[in-house]
Amino acid sequence: MGSVLASTMEFIRIFLYFTQPYSDYVISFLYRIFWVKTRPVPPIENKLLLLSATELAEKIRSKQAKCEDVMRAYVDRCRKVQPYINAVTDARYEDALEESRLVDRFLARGDKTPDEIEKDTPLLGVPFSCKEAIGVKGLAQTSGIYAAKGRVADKDSDATAYCRAAGAIPVTVTNVPEMCMWWDTSNLIFGITKNPFDNSRAVGGSTGGEAALLTTAGAVIGIGNDLGGSIRIPSSFNGIYGHKPSTGVVSNKGDFPYIEGENEKLDEFTSTGPMCRYAKDLPLLLKILSNDDKRLQLNKEVDFSKVKVYYIEEFPGLAFSPTQSIKKAVRRAADFFEERFGTKAIPLTLNELQNSFQLWQSKVLEKNLEPFKLIFANENGQVHLGWEFLKVIFRLSNHTLPCLFYAAIEKRDKDQFHYDCLQQFASLKQKFLDIFQEDSIVLLPTHPEPPPFSHLTIPKFNNIGYTAIFNVLGFPVTNIPAGISDGLPIGLQAVSGPFKDHITIAAAVELDKLFGGWSSPCTFSIK
Repeated sequence: MGSVLASTMEFIRIFLYFTQPYSDYVISFLYRIFWVKTRPVPPIENKLLLLSATELAEKIRSKQAKCEDVMRAYVDRCRKVQPYINAVTDARYEDALEESRLVDRFLARGDKTPDEIEKDTPLLGVPFSCKEAIGVKGLAQTSGIYAAKGRVADKDSDATAYCRAAGAIPVTVTNVPEMCMWWDTSNLIFGITKNPFDNSRAVGGSTGGEAALLTTAGAVIGIGNDLGGSIRIPSSFNGIYGHKPSTGVVSNKGDFPYIEGENEKLDEFTSTGPMCRYAKDLPLLLKILSNDDKRLQLNKEVDFSKVKVYYIEEFPGLAFSPTQSIKKAVRRAADFFEERFGTKAIPLTLNELQNSFQLWQSKVLEKNLEPFKLIFANENGQVHLGWEFLKVIFRLSNHTLPCLFYAAIEKRDKDQFHYDCLQQFASLKQKFLDIFQEDSIVLLPTHPEPPPFSHLTIPKFNNIGYTAIFNVLGFPVTNIPAGISDGLPIGLQAVSGPFKDHITIAAAVELDKLFGGWSSPCTFSIK
């Protein structure tokens, strides 16, 4: 079943490649007729919503801004944008407001100096949001699994607990695709999250709700996790920053279903990391989430005149070549480092990347990881995929089509191609490690196109190869917003070697000067 379906999708993918220049116009026209028109998100009216998390924390602890005012601004904004994007699955608005008042009372007592507060609780009073798969005690934690409907987290995940310990206040949890196993965001419990730039386009996944809430200023910082691009793809599709840390530096404990299930080996490929609108927030957020892991050297200054810069415009052999606007963004970024720091940008071609999706899949298969055993574990009896596909047609299944599709291709055999992929992977990893022996970054597309139409992600599943390969390689990667193309955000990735997260984050801070950072789908009407 899996091989037949995969072959069918491969045929559709190649067909779309040759017809794409024409089909995109036709599909766009049909969407405009039959799809609900995009509802512009209300303008941003409160200037507090335009400050970074580090700026908010400074203003709160120095009593230049009341914590309650900051919290109320974000609570009001969440409530205002939710009907337009459907990003929030659960919230603790009143509790968050009460906790903000407690912060103001604490500050009024003067028990600590601002410097002491910055050292002990650097995010005191700052609101934050979480992908719903990441536990926030008392809030929904279903991961979009219909059988888990009504499930509530009974404790904080480690990531949430670290943010609380730093003084931040959780406000919302946000929507994900079923099982968090797709690169758009829709499930049968909470429905579809809409891309605020264009409601007909994919918001990305699996951290799509978080990205949509962040870009519409419903949150200033968020937490996601990433198995194949789940932080970086939605960050790219929504014009924000997202960082997938080096493997093993941020705890995934408390996530559902991976850590709570039997599959703790997914830790090797899944990374929990920060998402935000402002690049300057990334170092502090990662320091907090990693519990100040000293291997990351986050306080180390990066001199890019001594950093080698490589760039990849496209992976060889993939049917969907990056759009010209995305290739141009990669070249502009490479040229920026040449002109600003005098370092020669070197084009890089690695033939193994033509099978990047299959290499990722083979590494997951090598570990005998079958994530969908967890999704079906809550159901009585064996779920038959063929029967479920039939039920989907008549809207009788408790599963979404992308979830079933991935469950089918997950069943790939350990055949000769699988072992060839493992050999290619070993070769690819060694080439990257050779590059990263020195301080280096590689710049490349996050995704080969701007957000595609929501219902056309399945034929383009191989496109996640641009992100997924770095999960199994274990390298740190930062998505950097690279502006707008035809009204839609695009992004690029900066990659470096293990525990060199400080270099990719520093690259994001530098490229903020070139591309302008966060691309907002909202207008501004500051009162």
